[in-house]
Amino acid sequence: MNLSFLRTVTGKTLLRLALAGAAVLLLASLLGTWLLFRQVEATETQHLIALVSERARVAERVLRHTAETHEAVRQAFAQKWPSYQNAAAGRRFDTLMARYPDGAWRNRREIADGRLYPTGWVHRNSPLSDDLRRRMVLFYDLSQTYGPGAALRRDNLFFVGLPDESNMGYDPVLYPNWIFDIGESFSHLDFEWGRIAYAPAAPGAATRWATPLVDAEVPTGAGPVFTALTPIHIGQRHLATVGSTMLLNDFLGRVMPGTAPGSVSHGRTLIFAAGGTLIADTAMGERLSPQVGKFMLAQLDSPLAAALQAARREADRAPQAGYNQASDTYFGLARIEGPDWYVAATLPGALLRQRALGPALWALGAGFGVLLSLLLIFALVLRRQVAAPLGALTRAAESLATGDTSVRLPSRRDDELGRLAHAFNDMTEKVAQRDAALREDKDRIEAALTSLRLNEERWRAMTDNASDVIAVIDEAACFSYVSPSVEKMLGSDAASLIGHSAFDRMHPDDVPQLRARLLQPSGKATLVRAHHANGQWRTLEMVDTDLRQHPAVAGLVLNIRDISETVQAEEALAQQREALHQSEKLSALGGLLAGVAHELNNPLAVVVGRAIQLQSAAASAADRDTASKIRQAAERCARIVKTFLAMARKQEAERRPTDINGVIADAIDVLAYTLQSGGVQVQTRLASGLPPVLADADQLAQVFLNLFSNAQQAMATGTGPRQLTVCTRAVPGEAMLTVEVSDSGPGVPPELAGRIFEPFFTTKPVGAGTGVGLSVSLGIVQAHGGTLRLDTSPRSGATFVLSLPTLHHAAPTPPAVAAERPARSRPLQILVVDDEVEIAEILREILAEHGHHVTLAHGGEEALQRLSEAAFDLVLSDLKMPGMDGPALYRQIQQRYPQLARRVIAVTGDTLGSSAHDFVQTSGVPVIDKPFDPDEIVACVHALMAQAERADAE
Repeated sequence: MNLSFLRTVTGKTLLRLALAGAAVLLLASLLGTWLLFRQVEATETQHLIALVSERARVAERVLRHTAETHEAVRQAFAQKWPSYQNAAAGRRFDTLMARYPDGAWRNRREIADGRLYPTGWVHRNSPLSDDLRRRMVLFYDLSQTYGPGAALRRDNLFFVGLPDESNMGYDPVLYPNWIFDIGESFSHLDFEWGRIAYAPAAPGAATRWATPLVDAEVPTGAGPVFTALTPIHIGQRHLATVGSTMLLNDFLGRVMPGTAPGSVSHGRTLIFAAGGTLIADTAMGERLSPQVGKFMLAQLDSPLAAALQAARREADRAPQAGYNQASDTYFGLARIEGPDWYVAATLPGALLRQRALGPALWALGAGFGVLLSLLLIFALVLRRQVAAPLGALTRAAESLATGDTSVRLPSRRDDELGRLAHAFNDMTEKVAQRDAALREDKDRIEAALTSLRLNEERWRAMTDNASDVIAVIDEAACFSYVSPSVEKMLGSDAASLIGHSAFDRMHPDDVPQLRARLLQPSGKATLVRAHHANGQWRTLEMVDTDLRQHPAVAGLVLNIRDISETVQAEEALAQQREALHQSEKLSALGGLLAGVAHELNNPLAVVVGRAIQLQSAAASAADRDTASKIRQAAERCARIVKTFLAMARKQEAERRPTDINGVIADAIDVLAYTLQSGGVQVQTRLASGLPPVLADADQLAQVFLNLFSNAQQAMATGTGPRQLTVCTRAVPGEAMLTVEVSDSGPGVPPELAGRIFEPFFTTKPVGAGTGVGLSVSLGIVQAHGGTLRLDTSPRSGATFVLSLPTLHHAAPTPPAVAAERPARSRPLQILVVDDEVEIAEILREILAEHGHHVTLAHGGEEALQRLSEAAFDLVLSDLKMPGMDGPALYRQIQQRYPQLARRVIAVTGDTLGSSAHDFVQTSGVPVIDKPFDPDEIVACVHALMAQAERADAE
């Protein structure tokens, strides 16, 4: 059977029958396959549930042995403890333990072999009380009784005494010589099992389990270990904790017998903790062992991890089964009571489908064989009785269609096919007659069409290749023609615009302008805005020509040109001019602010110094309280002044570990008056103990000042309560912290939320904002490796979320130590140089109080005169003075008195200034900032003198 047969009626009929039969057979096979698949799926799912349930039960039985041993030890301890409350038990301690050269207590040498005896250790700093002696003796006796039984399971048994660091246990397998391996700095609290052992627990509390990990002290090849710990109480007193360290590989060998690591022929078995720590995975095998305790389930980089975590809560009540479509995996999940672990078994979906599809394919093949046999028999009958006559008729019709009007069919049959042949012959005669007449008409029509086509092609070539768009609209502004170049201009096909109103694509504000042109065409250029297919507005220049009376046009002809780039360039140039103008104003304002802030430091130093003196000399508590309030207010002013100076100076970014809470507090201090006068209530929820970030504090302060100012200005337009909320928190599981700044203002409209970080974009009225604050803040945060975004979740007001990376290994901040009054040293001859008389007097009073002899000079020239007249041990000099300033004086001292150059202290209120900063960096002179603390002055003097005297001695 060739392919031409399929084009016949018989062939098409057979093909339809074949397709229909195949469809019925296929549907039946699919239904059977689906039912079989569901049956296999249900069976395998139940098998997975049974498998994980059994493994969870085995795990619980294995762990229960250890927990039951601990319970027996806990009861034995409670029973025996009263009998050990005597002097004899305390004296036995000396027969068991001895103090070693490092100060720690360990087993005596004759019983220090951990393979034969229980071994113990007491930290060198733990006070050796009678109570601790008796506990160690009882620990020793209980270890001898219960330790060998635990060792048979390759577990150890040990005791931890509370609250003093002590340990006793029987461990011949894992750590036989542990008491001699630990160093002087060893502490239980350095390990998770130690912290669990010392953690408070209620009497009778259940056994607690530490996270499995690889212990460097475990013999090579033993693999990861984990620890069980059970508290021991006498009454309400938590006296000790009994523990056992278990080999994870032994535990897995009992829980999953016959499941070798890496065996995934039928599926995969995993064990993980509730917190997401992966404990075992047959797919990873031994590759997981070095990372146990650190490798998280989420690090598997598989959608299955998220599915297992999602099913964990349901598995707390009963074993669960499920299917994860993303990884095409079936899984069973059960909870292991005690350590709060979970065991999971998986089965690939492809394997399950393979089991279900095999029988279905055999049935489908047999059905197709039967169907093919029936179709062959039916084809033979149809071909002889129907296909042959119809084939002859088809060939005659095809010949007639090619122009052969002489073709004829035999009409001897008396059935339908015979009558059809007779009618075909009559039709052929009539077609021959009409064909001659049509040929004459065809020649005339072709000549007319050729002339019309040439005219149309000429007109199309001119309009289609024009750079401008030519369009025709009627009096209702509907397009009747649009040239193809509109696709380049507005991104829309010309055919899609025909019949649609031009108003639909125009900006609503420009519609009245086009309506006026329809009423009174002027022929002048007009600017309108049209909507591009990509969502942008394009600026178009349109020139109209009135041809509504022309019969072939009947409309208004528009010549349209896209001038968007020109308009945008002009707008960008205007914005740049405005931004430059604002930058120049801010620069001038910054210089003025820096000068004013510097001038405030000197009087603030006087206020702080006098307030401290008043506080020290006050006779009554009320006077001391008043002086303290004056001092606190002045110090707050000083902090604000320093913040102004840091903002005003153009200094290079200097990143160092920074407390984000401190930066926020400083920014709130700067804006305190503005916020208070605007009726804004500030609420801070700053998390304690946040890790530092590596940042430039001044740049971050600029970000927060901008966010707080924006919030205050946004809330000023409303009538409700005005509240600014600032929250900080660390991101769990990530080296990140976040800061949320929320206000109770009107919020940001959804249609503008995507544009607020664009440069020069602002929702404020003209003159109230430049549109660069948020874009600059975003750039600063991104330069620090962080993100700044607007929270678009539905809530009142606006919330900005700032995220910054934290330092992973930052040293902990040492606890604050109360300042001690500096000890008196020998009387010194000190020269104080400051053009502010009051400041110089305060320095003299502070130093004179400590027995030093102080000479004052109110300028650099006067200081050189004093130096030439007498010898001095130390010089305190202001840096910024009229005439000869501090750096110039220092250079003169270097030339004339080299030994004294190492005994110069700079006292200044402008260390952020470029000249002062450069001088301090190059000279290495110690600096005391104004306003200063008396103890700071004295401590700096004594420290510098001690350093100088050591240098002279060398």
